[in-house]
Amino acid sequence: MKPMLGYIPANLNLISEKHRDKYYFLITFIFYGRIFDKRKDSASFIQLNSIFLKNIINGRYKDYLQDLINMHIIETDNHYILKEKFKAYRLTENFRNVKTKQIKIEDEKIVSNYWNYKSVQKKKISEIPHKYIFSCLEQIEIDYEAAKDLLNKSNLDFEQYNSWNCSIDMIHFKDWFFVVDKTAGRVHNNITNLSKNFRPFLKFNNQKLVEIDISNSQPLLFNILISRYLFRYTNYCGIILPYVPQNSDLRFYKELTEQGKFYEYLMEEFGIYEDRSLFKVRFFSKVFYSKENENEEREHFKKLFPGVADIISYYKKVNYKDLAIQLQRIEADIMINSIVPRLANKNIFILTIHDSILTIPDNVELVKEIIMNEFKKYNLQPTLKIKN
Repeated sequence: MKPMLGYIPANLNLISEKHRDKYYFLITFIFYGRIFDKRKDSASFIQLNSIFLKNIINGRYKDYLQDLINMHIIETDNHYILKEKFKAYRLTENFRNVKTKQIKIEDEKIVSNYWNYKSVQKKKISEIPHKYIFSCLEQIEIDYEAAKDLLNKSNLDFEQYNSWNCSIDMIHFKDWFFVVDKTAGRVHNNITNLSKNFRPFLKFNNQKLVEIDISNSQPLLFNILISRYLFRYTNYCGIILPYVPQNSDLRFYKELTEQGKFYEYLMEEFGIYEDRSLFKVRFFSKVFYSKENENEEREHFKKLFPGVADIISYYKKVNYKDLAIQLQRIEADIMINSIVPRLANKNIFILTIHDSILTIPDNVELVKEIIMNEFKKYNLQPTLKIKN
């Protein structure tokens, strides 16, 4: 039978416990709730699906949870809402802020139930692009020893180490997870969850992979929302992007995002000299994805792009979270629902990481062509970066 790995705090030992594997299983899934949801941290309470636990362990799962509470290993928020929220749990302070250690769950019934559950979940993947991505995911391999070597040589805090270590293990032992975000349509799986530091260790058919990345993807996609906004005030039906005056900040914004120079331009104009990725995260959190509160980044941006800033505010007027959701829906519609089926028809190996695609070197030109053709439908010409 295929082995099942688990993860427990390095300072915990339950070897002598009669129901050891059941405890290990419960602790592992509290841990998984932290690493698979980037919004969670070690102090977060993690909801445990009672139906899932009943299927994998048995109807006594509540007793095993209570045992862990009595042993002061976990604690609960004790908050349950029928059909809305399961009770949530977290490790106690003695165990939550330490590195984890890998263990093997040996209870044959748990292991058998777990892999049967995985098989059933796989069959529920019904949409063609999702099925194709999953079929490619199952063929991926990782240079396990090299990835582990880099992990152990890296100076990481316990959260990073635990997350990256688990991600590497799950890919190596082919324990796949696959979730489609019902709100935005994004696909989340082992590869989207893997740190980019370890992507160079991924292989398909013993070939290393190449990443095709769309530069400035989220700002670029916002041009589509600008277009939809402008259609509200024009009668020019059938035109993808209504006419915008040559000197308009909307046109300049489009040019910058197509050229992949948006963040560099902002950093220069703002007089900011820092790591580009740090600036990118802060800019989006303060301008695109935040409430309409005034801050330094927003004020600078409004002076440079007053028209774009007004349209950003328009899309956040009901709920500031709406803009992020709409951009992710557009991204998923293009990358998952449009590009993946075209590649699947040609039997091209690919994996999506939201706004980028992993493939083998021989496929790069074809994948680039298909990406450019899809964006052309929106009158956009993105800059594509190839990362080995």
